[in-house]
Amino acid sequence: MRKAEDSGQRTIETRLSCLELFPLLDELLGYFSSLRHRLYRDLIVNNLPLNDLKSSYLSSYGLTARHFNSLSKDVSARSKANEELLKLNLKKYESHILIVKNQCVDLRKKIKKNESLIKSIETYRSKVASWKLKKSCGNRILKRPAMPSSIFKLHKQNLLDEISRLYGQIHQKKRRLNNLTIKRDRLKARTISKLCFGSGKLFRAQFNLTANSFEDHQEWLNVFRLARSSSMTFVGSSDETCGNQTIQYSMADKALKMRLPNAKGFESKTLHMRDIVFPDFLKAEFAKALSHPGEHGKQNQKTALPITYRLIRRYNSSNKEKSYYLQASFKVAAAEIITHMNSGVVGVDINYDHLAITETDRFGNYLKSFVLPFNLKGLDREQAQAIIGDVVAVVVESCARLQKPLAIEDLDFAAKKSELRAQPKFRRHFLSQFAHASFISHFQSKARALGVNILSINPAYTSLIGAYKYQGLNISSHEKAALAIARRAQCYNEGLKVFQGTLPSQVMMTEKTKFRECLRHVWGFYADNRKTIRRLFIDADRRPLLPIRRASSLAGRHSSLKQSYLVIREKREFKEPSRSLG
Repeated sequence: MRKAEDSGQRTIETRLSCLELFPLLDELLGYFSSLRHRLYRDLIVNNLPLNDLKSSYLSSYGLTARHFNSLSKDVSARSKANEELLKLNLKKYESHILIVKNQCVDLRKKIKKNESLIKSIETYRSKVASWKLKKSCGNRILKRPAMPSSIFKLHKQNLLDEISRLYGQIHQKKRRLNNLTIKRDRLKARTISKLCFGSGKLFRAQFNLTANSFEDHQEWLNVFRLARSSSMTFVGSSDETCGNQTIQYSMADKALKMRLPNAKGFESKTLHMRDIVFPDFLKAEFAKALSHPGEHGKQNQKTALPITYRLIRRYNSSNKEKSYYLQASFKVAAAEIITHMNSGVVGVDINYDHLAITETDRFGNYLKSFVLPFNLKGLDREQAQAIIGDVVAVVVESCARLQKPLAIEDLDFAAKKSELRAQPKFRRHFLSQFAHASFISHFQSKARALGVNILSINPAYTSLIGAYKYQGLNISSHEKAALAIARRAQCYNEGLKVFQGTLPSQVMMTEKTKFRECLRHVWGFYADNRKTIRRLFIDADRRPLLPIRRASSLAGRHSSLKQSYLVIREKREFKEPSRSLG
């Protein structure tokens, strides 16, 4: 068991309204962009020493040491990200190649099986022909040869057509295998230092201007240059005024001062902006980061925390307008942990269309449970993130109110999502909608802010254990899985003793007795009987989760839906819950 971690880094953003300074900001971003590309070539491609480059850039381009440090960290981060992306793509192609090879092997096995059936049919037909010949000669003692059960109701021509279709599939698989191999070899030959600033997608748009809504090449070139110089990050330090030497913001005066390069094109060394107001979200934490560290601060420390600023330009392709934003990033201290294991645990089973939440006491006994349904199908990233954030807030706030830690499964669907093509259709539909990683990040962030401890547990067989051990509880199989998750976080026994409740405990007694005769871990029982458990306790319990706006009318049959509806209405104060979670 390990704790889920969150770095605590938070970012707030405000829009700059000083239109008269936009030309100067364009020139500033363009200048830093050209230096970033030049530094990438010198530092990453040519692998020149960083210290030699620093002295050269400071004297040649009028930069401060902080300007160069920000550029070098930006360039190093892009190079590292490009290297990791290259590894992921290579791993993805290797996985796809292996999948296609296995598919070809399976198709050849099917062809071999069909050929064996055709041979059996021909053998049987020859026996029948021989029998008919002997019968025509007057030998009535011989019986008609019995047809093998393997070829019953099979026709040779149908099998031949099936073999022809399978050979066609193998041909297409070989073509795909060849294409994947070429892409993999091309990726292996590619150097890590190759990087397209402005995105390769936008760069390739110049070869098909009409399809990408560009009138001519000059329009594309302008947009591409804007994308290449769309942002610049300025790294801060707590031993500098206002936490950053390059950009200094005063919350009291709502004023911002930016240090400009001492280069041609910039008349003054500083740029002043007024009426810069950040939103109320995390405003108190931002003010605390800008404040003096006090007696507990280190020597020469001027602010409680370093502030990193990022200047961003966003271009609207529909109305051809530009807008500037300023982001401030800082670390927010984690709230004091208020949850205790001796009070119990709240277990959460994350599914693609709902969360199942179960609460236990300190002895691992079931107390109560409910379901929070949601629908992410057809939504863009921002809409899905908003819904996930609202649902997660309900769960974590409930844990904080109960003062119980939250138990979640340590799952990783990245590899499975990269192999969607090899999955069956229902599995592809499930995995494509399963935003598990997003749920985990939201749980970590919200729990850190409210002081809720998160326990990440091994997900092995939790659904099967919950369905089998707690078959007597009148709750859904997902709520039972959440109960198994909570009990595992409390390190309680997962033996084969069944919670009887209102149901008899005679189910699967033969399998249980047979398993107890061998010395194996209890998980072996669930591994051996997974199909039986799913057929008896999980598949029969599956039912569609209806939109939350109908939960109230179904309260008589599904009380958990009504409870989730009331929780969201009372705690989140939605005016129209169906718009967010229905």
